[in-house]
Amino acid sequence: MLKTLFSNEFMPHGMCYMWRPELLWLHVISDALIFLSYTSIPITLVYILRMRKDLIFSNVMALFGAFVLLCGFTHLLAVWNVWNGTYWLSGGMKAMAAIVSVATAYMLWKLVPTLKNIPTVEKLKVEVEKREAAEEKLQEKARILAIESKRLNDLNDELEAYAFASSHDLKSPLRGIRQLASWIEEDLHAEGFTLPEDCREHFDVMKSRITRMENLLDDLLAYSRAGHISGELTSINVKNLCFELLELLNTTSKVTLHIDDNIEDFKSFQAPLALVFRNLLDNSIKHNNKKGGNIWLDIIEKDNYFEFSMKDDGPGVNASDFERITRIFSTLKAKDEVEGSGMGLAIIQKIINKFEGSLSFASEQGEGLTVIFTWPKEHHLKMLMAAEVSQRG
Repeated sequence: MLKTLFSNEFMPHGMCYMWRPELLWLHVISDALIFLSYTSIPITLVYILRMRKDLIFSNVMALFGAFVLLCGFTHLLAVWNVWNGTYWLSGGMKAMAAIVSVATAYMLWKLVPTLKNIPTVEKLKVEVEKREAAEEKLQEKARILAIESKRLNDLNDELEAYAFASSHDLKSPLRGIRQLASWIEEDLHAEGFTLPEDCREHFDVMKSRITRMENLLDDLLAYSRAGHISGELTSINVKNLCFELLELLNTTSKVTLHIDDNIEDFKSFQAPLALVFRNLLDNSIKHNNKKGGNIWLDIIEKDNYFEFSMKDDGPGVNASDFERITRIFSTLKAKDEVEGSGMGLAIIQKIINKFEGSLSFASEQGEGLTVIFTWPKEHHLKMLMAAEVSQRG
């Protein structure tokens, strides 16, 4: 077979040109240049395919490269056959080129529908211009949003300063009224007067109202400050924190707190979390109508959050009142019956919202209330703090 292929028993191709040098070299040089060009094209295609492995037409490009390379070898053999008659070899190379060229033509025909859907350069230019215009508008809106965000932050700062000043200025005359009432009682006692029963009751009511007003001002100040994420992350032991708060709030020792001993310490902002627990414990204690009430606190660790669940065995809340109890100044009982400003759960809701947590309730009338809220873990808190710093510029 090989012997047949490389047999040169046929006449060399130069005979067709009558061995006229100018005509012979015209064909030889042209075929040689075509061979060199056809050889360089597959090399370039391979280089492109190695750089751009994401090209969707890579198989067709590889087939096209093989086709061009085989065509190049047919021209090389044309040069060879000018002086040699190895036409079997030349014919075999042409046959291989023919097979690959047919396959390439078939594959290209199959690609026609796909190629028709490829946007033209003009369409791509229009699309790019549209996207650049949209991006410019988006950047403009982002700049406006940043300006508005800074303006709102400045207004919040002014509102907080106003709330602090108002709280301080309003509490001063309240303290003066309380002091005057005490002086009147002392002066009357010193002069030997005994206040009638109804007058003493009026004095007590007045002192109670003053205390309520002071608590209301304190809660207003706490509410105004509840929308910030700042400070240092510290290690928190929830069990110790809650028992310390309970000791301050549970002055009559009428409730017992139950917390799992296996709760591990974690890093967080202590001030806002302590404010949430203080208000929850305060509500559970104030509204518990039993002599020996109970509060249970559980914690579940989730992906980015801790989920806390605080349950009491108090009177509970109707499900229809769940939305109402988180409104500011909203109470379910008269303030003379249960002392409170009606801001405890509103403060909790504001803090939880700021820390991108959730707050929900579960209860049946007479079966106690369960408050469930989520609190972010350390890495998520750092993200929130970074976003807060970025917003404030």
